[in-house]
Amino acid sequence: MLAGLVLYSLWFGIKADRYDETAIPYLESAMPILTSWQYQQLKPLLSPGARLDFENEKVRSAYQAFSQLGQFQSMDRPRYSTSYQGSSKELGDVDVVEYQAVLQFDTGPALIKIKLVTDGESYFVHHFGIQSEIFANPVPSQ
Repeated sequence: MLAGLVLYSLWFGIKADRYDETAIPYLESAMPILTSWQYQQLKPLLSPGARLDFENEKVRSAYQAFSQLGQFQSMDRPRYSTSYQGSSKELGDVDVVEYQAVLQFDTGPALIKIKLVTDGESYFVHHFGIQSEIFANPVPSQ
């Protein structure tokens, strides 16, 4: 059992290293754009599937709701979570790579979980979710 755990740890580390060289710099450049809360700035970073999702007004409204976090300040080093193979009609065979990172905003920290797709040449934002205590506290009614 210990040998299996060691092998899994090595395998996980190798997979993480494979993506960290390219995905982390991509995330560092993309995060200020993603957190601008401006869809037109975000749109070029999105996968074709994510662009289709953003055609839905509810998805755009949810994205705009994240603006409650305020101005993006910084990002801790993203941590690799997992990866798997997939396919896209527009991009062909892709790898889906998941990361998470703590972001600092005017209102405090938030955790982003983000799925990127890569066709081996470029990364695209496929899905993301942001968790923050600011969303847990109801707004007092007047």
